[in-house]
Amino acid sequence: MHAPHPAQRAGRRQRAGRLLSRDRAPLPVLQRWWFWVGVIGLLWLFPLWKSLSARLPARLPGEDGPALDFALTDELERPFRLADLRGRCVIVTALPLAEGNARDTTWERLVALRKHLRGLDQALVYAILAQGGSAADLKGWLDEHRAPRPELHFGMDAGGAAMKRLCAAAGAPSAEFLLIDRHGRIRGAYGGEQLEVDRLITEAGQLANWAGEDGER
Repeated sequence: MHAPHPAQRAGRRQRAGRLLSRDRAPLPVLQRWWFWVGVIGLLWLFPLWKSLSARLPARLPGEDGPALDFALTDELERPFRLADLRGRCVIVTALPLAEGNARDTTWERLVALRKHLRGLDQALVYAILAQGGSAADLKGWLDEHRAPRPELHFGMDAGGAAMKRLCAAAGAPSAEFLLIDRHGRIRGAYGGEQLEVDRLITEAGQLANWAGEDGER
């Protein structure tokens, strides 16, 4: 048998190379611009579809409740009313001013709560009712802790009557936090346990981010 001519061998190698290159070449569709536009569009639409198809959380109770108020004074002895905060959601809590350990523990817990909700500062404020002590005591403590912030509002509730009345209206006499909507209605009452605080964080975000949750007055 005669060996193939060198030219024949070269031709075979070229044909084999073309076949190999054809096998390794990307699919023609992958080289089309509209294919990649479609891929990017699908990647963008998937999370949008997922969010639109997600079920909304249940509305918080208390939408039909009355608008509540209190009339106190702040650390500078200026009038301070809950109604002054209408238009924003409010978290109400008590600060035991005269009890050092309880006061510091309450303040640390409030600082941690604010960190979780810091993105809601335009829609959410805090009404902190100081129990025990005087307005001068409260002002001195606030100055010491550099506590004054635009979203923090302090009121003197020396005997705790205002907080007790709000908790009674919420049906939760031992509540440590109350969540109030933009119209002054109580929408949630919470204890001090971590599970309760986590629930407050979730529901405060729901109430502050979804104006429709407030309903109409």
